[in-house]
Amino acid sequence: MITTTTYGTWLPGDLRGYVDGGRILPGDPQILQRAFEQMRGDPVMLTGMQQDKAYAALVSAVAEFGYTLHAVSIEAWHMHTLVSHGTDPVKAVAGRLKTRMRQAVGRGRIWTAGYDKRFCFTPEAVEARHDYIRRHRGWRALPRNDP
Repeated sequence: MITTTTYGTWLPGDLRGYVDGGRILPGDPQILQRAFEQMRGDPVMLTGMQQDKAYAALVSAVAEFGYTLHAVSIEAWHMHTLVSHGTDPVKAVAGRLKTRMRQAVGRGRIWTAGYDKRFCFTPEAVEARHDYIRRHRGWRALPRNDP
């Protein structure tokens, strides 16, 4: 599962906690203030239409790169994708998908640098991540590929 946030919506030091180097850290107002000061633009909140465009681009990109999309939630400030990607490195997968969605939305930077990943090696882990994504407001039913 890959999770990413839109630019400026979950910064280092965030009072909800934040991830740094794979470690979950508590919020820190001083770090958060420095992060705000370093921003080069306003935080990005995707409109409903932009979320729709991002979703269409994600579905297209998954097909283009030969991945399998199992679940997706795209909301105003973040997204979760559960995707099988063969032997491609997660960093490449995340970059490709984020790039295609940014291009479809038609604006500059929309995603934060990086992403969070959760590997799912068992059917139970896949189902748990699928259920987690499905509970989000931005969950979308995937297109059927019936013959």
